[in-house]
Amino acid sequence: MFRVFKFSAAALAALAAALAVTAVAVLSGFSRKEKEEPPDDSRRLPILMYHSVVTDPSLCGDYVITADMLEEDIVWLLENGYTPVFCSELPPFAEGRGELPEKPIVLTFDDGCYNNFYYVLPLLEKYKVKAVFAVVGEWTVAAAEQAEPSPVYSSMDTDNLRSMVLSGFCELANHTWSMHSLGEDGGRRGVLPLDNESDRDYRRALWGDLTDCAKVIRAAGQQPTTLAYPYGFRTDMSEQLVGELGYTVTLGCDERVNTVSVGDYGCLFGLGRYNRPSSRSAEDILTSM
Repeated sequence: MFRVFKFSAAALAALAAALAVTAVAVLSGFSRKEKEEPPDDSRRLPILMYHSVVTDPSLCGDYVITADMLEEDIVWLLENGYTPVFCSELPPFAEGRGELPEKPIVLTFDDGCYNNFYYVLPLLEKYKVKAVFAVVGEWTVAAAEQAEPSPVYSSMDTDNLRSMVLSGFCELANHTWSMHSLGEDGGRRGVLPLDNESDRDYRRALWGDLTDCAKVIRAAGQQPTTLAYPYGFRTDMSEQLVGELGYTVTLGCDERVNTVSVGDYGCLFGLGRYNRPSSRSAEDILTSM
């Protein structure tokens, strides 16, 4: 025999209220957990873009900082939990077969300035941090003809690049062989097609340019898998060709934070970067994102 329990209206109301409170608490707990514990299969990835590094403050500007400024950036990053990584560490994470630190960051240096070898490499070795250097092949080859390179305006030669690779703290990226211009006098703007250039001719020109720069990088001891687009200019066709050539990461110039996620292979193309001018430190940039 089953016993039938009768509840008063007041008791039923109290029971309903208790269940509602419990439900809210449970749902709130899930919500808090989701906010406090981001998924393990994704990382926020800021990338800083440097260029020339000198010692004379009077030369500073939008694309030139001092070595002291760079050292202050590195110290602040390390004290605030950031871990500099190579671009080559990103694809294994996206493919689910590699790890990234909790707060990764990529430090990139464009154009292959000789002062990157002269001033930046010693700082990387001092603090044991990694950085990526995007080199222009034509400028690298021309630098070999200079008897006395200048830390202000010269480019690195292949011997400089080889020394950086051997340090273990430097990764080299393709910055094109000679497509680093803004199209003065009707020329090509970065890697963009020329006016009235056929798709076939464009693919041939870009393929040849990137291949020539890759040869310079291989001569320094690395196989490039990252392309830094000059001025950030790119097209759907350039991205397709770059992928066909075996590049797994491309860097643009849009100032935004990236998200790298497991299973999202496309997230590594056209990554955003924050330019680091002399007027704005890494701390300023990263705390305002």
